[in-house]
Order: sequence, then C-alpha cells, then structure tokens
Amino acid sequence: MSFSGNLVYKCEVWSSSANIKSLKLLLFLLPFFQKYRGLSINIKKFTLLRSPLGNKRSKDQFEKREHRVYFHVESNKPSNILAYVHILTFLNEVKCKVKVSNKFLG
Repeated sequence: MSFSGNLVYKCEVWSSSANIKSLKLLLFLLPFFQKYRGLSINIKKFTLLRSPLGNKRSKDQFEKREHRVYFHVESNKPSNILAYVHILTFLNEVKCKVKVSNKFLG
C-alpha cells in the first residue's frame, strides 16, 4: 500500500494548573519555536464559617485560580508526537487533555 502524499500528525494539548510556575515549566520544556496560547483564568470563590456552632457572622473567604494554556504540535514523524506526550507525564500539579490526530496531505 503506497501513498502519494504525506501523513501529518497533530497533537493538541489543553493544560491547566492552580500553580502558574508549573505551567511556565511546561512551556520551558517545549521547543523555542513552539507557539502557545494562554486561555482565561477560572476563578472559584467560596466562603466558610469559622465556627460551625457559634458566630454566624464570622466567615473566611477563599478563591482558587486555575490557569490554562493551549498549544499544538504538528510533525511528520509520530515519534516526535510521542516525545511531547512523554514530557507531559513528568509534570506535577498540571492536568492535561491531549488529542492526537492525523491528516493526509495529497
């Protein structure tokens, strides 16, 4: 079976973390020519009572920020795509959603 065109593999990654330093480490591990896009920051605010039995006016307020980044990699070699996915396994505190696809250029 022979192809008259080329296969191009594309890896799309959506990353999120509460720690901005860990996301910057992810971007440092990527090649310098790699483009990425910072997405919006999810902010979740919540309030807790300091004392469950007594003073109801005494409350603490907290917020959790989740920073997100999107980048994609295109390559003719599937080994390059697997290398990028392998790098993602070494990151702490970073959740990643990975989508790998291929397209035929004819």
